[in-house]
Amino acid sequence: MQITSQHMQDVLYKLFLKYKFHKEKAQLLAQTYTESTLSGVNSHGINRVPLFLEYVENGSVKIDTEAEKVESFGSIERWDGNYGPGIINATKCTQRAVELAKTHGMGLVALRNTNHWMRGGTYGKLAADAGCISILFTNTQPNMPPWGGKDSRIGNNPFIVSIPRKGEM
Repeated sequence: MQITSQHMQDVLYKLFLKYKFHKEKAQLLAQTYTESTLSGVNSHGINRVPLFLEYVENGSVKIDTEAEKVESFGSIERWDGNYGPGIINATKCTQRAVELAKTHGMGLVALRNTNHWMRGGTYGKLAADAGCISILFTNTQPNMPPWGGKDSRIGNNPFIVSIPRKGEM
């Protein structure tokens, strides 16, 4: 069975509205989960929605909060995510880094107190589409043992580099 990307996005949008997300946030969440799925990253696409909603239900994700700037040092800023949705926070901070880069030639935004941003490539593409080179990374929970070890002590921290180019990706 195949469904269109628009249908997938519409269903997710309605689902996020049922969970009391504001329309703009519900739209961004639905779009990001759909695009991640269509990019072939199902582990961070629609397959991840039930866990995300579980986090909303148990209070780990605060639907009415989002990232706020804590400190600014010219082209460098620190932000607090206030435990808002990772997709919303990462999008906001990526957009801010692009603004800083356009003003100063470089923009660096550090974000704390947030949750899973899903597919990191989403934010690299956002920066590249704005004409900026980006380097993005995040931490993760320990999910694998070091070489020769038995216990999970290190994470597979994502590292994303994007460079704008002419034409479609």
